[in-house]
Amino acid sequence: MEALLQIVQKAIDEKKGKDPVVYEFSSLNPFVDYVVICSAPSLRQVYAIADNVDDRVSEQGYPVRIEGDKNSSWVLVDLGSIVVHVFQEEEREHFQLEKLYADLPCEDFSL
Repeated sequence: MEALLQIVQKAIDEKKGKDPVVYEFSSLNPFVDYVVICSAPSLRQVYAIADNVDDRVSEQGYPVRIEGDKNSSWVLVDLGSIVVHVFQEEEREHFQLEKLYADLPCEDFSL
């Protein structure tokens, strides 16, 4: 699990994801251990980040599912026990998932 989380962290950093955070989610959902949230200033960068997470994780043999099309300003990358939300900055501010998860343990996910 920690190895997969490190792969995700590096993939986000490689594409300059902004303000990445990770939440320990298992107390709310036994099927998801971590939720990662990051943002990007443009749609193009949102997809660069999501695609890089997909590529890096797939290289290691983990299954990946992506929700969101090329016009979405919020992309969800489902890695099974880890869920990654990549937002365009305005969407992240609008949906404020950090408020929803405020009671969960959270850490800065920057490298």
